[in-house]
Amino acid sequence: MNGMVWVRVLVGAVWLNGAIEKLLNPEFPQQFATSLKAGGFVSQAPPFFRAFMQGTVVPNAELFAQLMRFGELALGVALILGLLTNLAALGSVVLSMVIMLSQGGVRLGTGLGAPELLTVNVLVALLSVVILLSPAAKDLSVDALLARRSEGLSPLLLNRRRRA
Repeated sequence: MNGMVWVRVLVGAVWLNGAIEKLLNPEFPQQFATSLKAGGFVSQAPPFFRAFMQGTVVPNAELFAQLMRFGELALGVALILGLLTNLAALGSVVLSMVIMLSQGGVRLGTGLGAPELLTVNVLVALLSVVILLSPAAKDLSVDALLARRSEGLSPLLLNRRRRA
């Protein structure tokens, strides 16, 4: 198993861990809604994203909590199995960016606390871009099995033509 497969599986495990925490907490949707209504996340978001949060997410907070639960679960399982890996990696980038924006975006820290430029969400987004672009990340995956059965799927699923 090559290193890129490990990267894919580990990024999937990060998403799966987040999903399991949310799924095991039956109060998560209500806690998320309460936090948003109290200004959590919304006050930290950049102005352009704050409007979306206030107008769309806050009024539908429990729905968005469920979407987070199942989105993280789907990304985790898809990346670990290597199922529709390119789509899952793209979803991972998007969800990482949404979470990052809801937490205030990327900024330089003061040097007195935890780093604010290189957060877990930034690292997951960057690793997901590497997974998206790397044919090696699709080795040992459901995508590789599907591509073997249908040569036409190989460029789409594996980012490369099938080897002769």
